Amino acid sequence: MIIANATIILSLGSCTKESLSHSVDVVTDSVFIRDSLQYPITINDVVARRWIKNESGYYLSVVPAIPSNINTSNHATNIYLVANHNETLVNPSISYMDGALWAEVSGRNLQLAFLPHDNIFPFSYLVFKIVIS
Repeated sequence: MIIANATIILSLGSCTKESLSHSVDVVTDSVFIRDSLQYPITINDVVARRWIKNESGYYLSVVPAIPSNINTSNHATNIYLVANHNETLVNPSISYMDGALWAEVSGRNLQLAFLPHDNIFPFSYLVFKIVIS
């Protein structure tokens, strides 16, 4: 009886996963995307928390952001800074908080750089949105 119940529960669980796999949201590496491979693909809430200052004075951050099932090589990528309910394109670079901020996607990572004009790092984290079209 226990084996029969376990078999029924496991088969119901696998049916549920298959029936939901095309309509659920997926969270990968703190990245929130819709489970779909139709372009454009939007990856929201990419948070850059760890910034390291290099010897040239640049603050750098590398964030795993692109799930392995998304192809970026043949698609244009736009990266937006999300702040104060506004989205600002940061590839190419922009002036931000008395410095220069820019971003690019390299492989599966979002690579960020910030160069403050006065050597002061003015934020603890930034939030980005990536659109792959």
